[in-house]
Amino acid sequence: MKKVMLSVVAALAVTAAAPAFAADMPVKARKVVVAAPSPWDIAFGTAFTTDYILRGISQSNKRPAVQGYFEGRYTINDMVTLYAGVWGSSLYTGLANAEFDISGGARFTVGNFGLDLGYVYYAYPGSSTFVLGSATNMDISYGEFYAKPSYKFNDYLSIGGTIIGGNDYGNTGQSAVYYEGSATVTLPAFMPMGIATSISGAVGRQTYSGGYKTLGGIAANISDYTTWNVGVAFNYKAVTLDLRYYDTDIGRANAFQCVSTTNSNICSEAFVATLKFDTTFSSLK
Repeated sequence: MKKVMLSVVAALAVTAAAPAFAADMPVKARKVVVAAPSPWDIAFGTAFTTDYILRGISQSNKRPAVQGYFEGRYTINDMVTLYAGVWGSSLYTGLANAEFDISGGARFTVGNFGLDLGYVYYAYPGSSTFVLGSATNMDISYGEFYAKPSYKFNDYLSIGGTIIGGNDYGNTGQSAVYYEGSATVTLPAFMPMGIATSISGAVGRQTYSGGYKTLGGIAANISDYTTWNVGVAFNYKAVTLDLRYYDTDIGRANAFQCVSTTNSNICSEAFVATLKFDTTFSSLK
C-alpha cells in the first residue's frame, strides 16, 4: 500500500513540475515580416477662398475662388523626396477663366533644415491681355524656377523663405524675381478637441527687370512693390481654416497691374478667409 501511495505522489509531482520545465525550455520565436512602406504617395486637396491673392494682388477680382491640387511623391530616403503635381484655381480677372500651375522638383531635409527646389509653369488657357479698353488675344502663360529654404527651431517656431523668378514674366520676354520671408508660431492644441492653432506672417518683394515698364509691348506703369500678410490658422486633422490680412505698397491710382477688366482695386488691402482640406493616400490607409 505504501508503495502504491508513493507512486501516486511521485506521478503528481512529475505532472506539476512539467509546466515549469516547459517554461524554462527555449522557444523558437516566429519571424514577423513587416512590409516596408511604399516610397510612392499622392497628396491632394481642395480649398474655398473668399479671394485668390498672389503676391499681394487679387487674381479673382475680389471674388471667391475654388481651388484644388494633386501631387505625386517619391521618397528616395529620409533626406530626399521627388515630386510633381498640378494646382488649379478659378479666376475672374477677364484675362483668363482659370489658372493651372504645373510644378516639379525635389525636397531636401537635413535635421531641422529643409530646402525645396523646383520649377513651376503658370498656364492660363484661353488667356488674353486687356489693353486700352479692349481684349487682345495673347497667351500670358510663363514659367519660373524657385528655391524655398525653411528651418524649424522647435515645435513652436519655424521660418521660411522663397526666391522665385524667370526671364519671361507674363510671356513678355522680361525677367522678374519675387523674394519672401515668413515665420510661423504654432500654439498648443486646444483641448479636448485637439485643434492646432498657428499665427504666421510674411513680407515679400516683387521686382522687375528695368522697372518693367511694358506689358506685351504696350507701355505700362508697372513697378517693383512690397507686399505683406499676417493671419491665424486653425487646423483639425485634414481641415484648415485660414483667416488672413493682405496689403501692398503699390500706388494704386497709376499702377497698371492693379487694373483688371472690371475692377481697378485688385491691389487694395484685403481680409481673406480660406477653408482647406489636405491629405495623402498613405494617411487614409
